Amino acid sequence: MPSVAERILIIKKELPLEGEFTMALIEAGFSLACVPDYTEALFSLDVLKPDMIILNHTSEDSMEMCRQLHAAFDTPIVLLGEDSDPNTWQRAVQAGADFYLTKPLKYGETIARVKALLRRYKDKGR
Repeated sequence: MPSVAERILIIKKELPLEGEFTMALIEAGFSLACVPDYTEALFSLDVLKPDMIILNHTSEDSMEMCRQLHAAFDTPIVLLGEDSDPNTWQRAVQAGADFYLTKPLKYGETIARVKALLRRYKDKGR
């Protein structure tokens, strides 16, 4: 079970924070905060200092947002989308995402990936 210090910032247009995926993260012991856009994310990153960012956007803007976040912060990024085209996965990784996961999500697998990614970042002393 993750420690209290493991905080995830979710950037998602539709607020409030709800849904099966967020409930699965909470049940797995993560602390969550949710913001609707990049501007709010920048403010939240400075204040919350999250251990991970999950971008829950399905537009081209999310790739640019991912690029900017990756360039500015050393925080793992998971991009959630609906496009299962391999080119989208490649573009997401090139933009700085550590993972690109397509919806509908398999919650157990997604939680395991989140934990593994956080563990790797901690092992590198980040």
